Amino acid sequence: MSDVVAPLFSKAEEKKEKTTKASFTKVAHKIYFKPYLFGTSNKGVSHLLRSVAAAYLLKGENKFKIIAYENAADVVEHLSREIKDIWEDGKLYEIQGIGASIASHLDEYFKKGYSTHFVTIFKGIPFTVFELTKVRSIGPKKAFKLVDNLKLYNPESLFEDLKTACLEGRVALLPGFGKKSEKEILNAIEHYLQAKDKIYRMTLPYAYRLAEEIIEYLRKNPKIKRVEALGSLRRMAPTIGDIDLAAVVEKDDFQAVIDYFTKYPKAVKVENAGVTKASIIVHPDVRVDLRVIEEESFGSMLQYFTGSKAHNIKLREYALKKGYSLSEYGIKRLEDEKLFKFSNEEEFYKFLGLSYIPPEIREGEEEIDLALRKSLPKLVKLSEIKGDFHVHSSYDLKPSHDLGTHSYEELCKEAMSLGYSFIGFSDHNPNMSNNSREEIVTILKERKTYIDKIISSKKFERIKIFIGLEVDILPDGSLALPDEAFEYLDFVIASVHSSFNLSISAMTKRVLKALSYPKVKILGHPTGRLLNKREGFELDWEKVFEFAKKKSIALEINSWPERLDLPDTLVKEAGKYGCIFAINTDAHAKEHLANMRFGVAMARRGYLTKEQVVNAWDLDKIERWIRS
Repeated sequence: MSDVVAPLFSKAEEKKEKTTKASFTKVAHKIYFKPYLFGTSNKGVSHLLRSVAAAYLLKGENKFKIIAYENAADVVEHLSREIKDIWEDGKLYEIQGIGASIASHLDEYFKKGYSTHFVTIFKGIPFTVFELTKVRSIGPKKAFKLVDNLKLYNPESLFEDLKTACLEGRVALLPGFGKKSEKEILNAIEHYLQAKDKIYRMTLPYAYRLAEEIIEYLRKNPKIKRVEALGSLRRMAPTIGDIDLAAVVEKDDFQAVIDYFTKYPKAVKVENAGVTKASIIVHPDVRVDLRVIEEESFGSMLQYFTGSKAHNIKLREYALKKGYSLSEYGIKRLEDEKLFKFSNEEEFYKFLGLSYIPPEIREGEEEIDLALRKSLPKLVKLSEIKGDFHVHSSYDLKPSHDLGTHSYEELCKEAMSLGYSFIGFSDHNPNMSNNSREEIVTILKERKTYIDKIISSKKFERIKIFIGLEVDILPDGSLALPDEAFEYLDFVIASVHSSFNLSISAMTKRVLKALSYPKVKILGHPTGRLLNKREGFELDWEKVFEFAKKKSIALEINSWPERLDLPDTLVKEAGKYGCIFAINTDAHAKEHLANMRFGVAMARRGYLTKEQVVNAWDLDKIERWIRS
């Protein structure tokens, strides 16, 4: 092992430093595992596992151990349920991508608040090293050098202390850093602190699945006739704050249902409980509200609490002009105060002389005017999607980024179970740093031969297989793939995975050059955003939309939970330009194919019809598009 992490304090110094919680943190390694430092949320456990990988790297451990922990961190980060809930259900060892050894250490961690194995690994490394790795562009080795040289041992003032060191020019003086590096670190800290101070909102897929669990519990109660989500979740907004639910219940059963809801097994706290509404807190600090109402007014409640606020204000103004007021109980005629109740929203909007407005587009824009003119678009549906172009497999082509979990055969079976007529395999391109041009061509030739055998198999004759590749767009706009390799592909998804800080003009030039390559049919996750982690980069969207339309290149609506990219606002703008779109899951496991619903939600929020979505076309038309 490397001696880079030799203990930083003598016994006497340790004893002296234990006078405050902050200083105690830096010397007593067991405290690293207290909940207030790592916690048991997916975010906390993911950071814990990445910190283990970082410790292994610093100590010169086997690279396969490092990779195992990094992969496990990715798995936890993208779970649709809280890992602590999975552990409580006794299913920790069933999580694919987390080996038995790591699972056993996590089991001890959840039971005791620490893991003996993790304690040993972390010994000698200040906790602040791992905190610094949360900042983009600061890896474990750089973090250790900064902490060691600048004595950054207090986690409570860590980022401010480092920021001060940068402003005073002390970082530039450290070996291996310099002025440019100092400026980059300062900018990275600023971005991290800005993001850290934002109010955290759940990504749509996470909130959706959490709500599904609670709704499933509620539906087990025979007194509950129907349950629906409300608010931003029902509108399928990209991020969600609290979870709001409404249930149809007979009036005599209101209290019994409220009592049942507050006894939800995974509730950590009952916030309040009245006659028609109750609030609980579920792990990891998510508020869930339930409202109960009789069936005759359920449609009115759905409309009122689905929102958005802007939509409801415009709808209220429209109703007032017609002589009505709106509430969660129905529509009241102002002249005689007669209340009209509605069990469904279709009748609610019809009463006002409007077409039914789907929840996804109730954002206070032009939807009410369009509904009045009966001109709302027929939004694309999940049932109209015929396949997925962006799926990663476990086939090892020595990729530039992560492999998938399942084989081509397993992914084909899953796609067929979803009723798909095609699937596109788009693994990451082979790593150009570790493979020569000739090796990359050979890798893709052998991959095509392997997939061709699957295509010719009778088992998969019911599904069309397209051989694609997700290829990195390099900073100069070239694609990370030799020209000779394109021969072995049906199509290319071109994506930016690095150098996100270019100017708008430079980034636009970069993307347009990449889209000029032959066989590029899709621009992958066009803004590069990661919800709650990274802002998307900016492009001259007018130029990109015009170019994409001219070349019949589809803009991807990526359904990956942290992406949901292209964002709905840009989807709507691009749709007006006449662009076409591909809704993909970016699946790295067969279960991820189910995320398609969230990409479809972004398409619906962007007013798209099936005619604008490539993977809702007939297969013959899709094949002509790929060959064009």
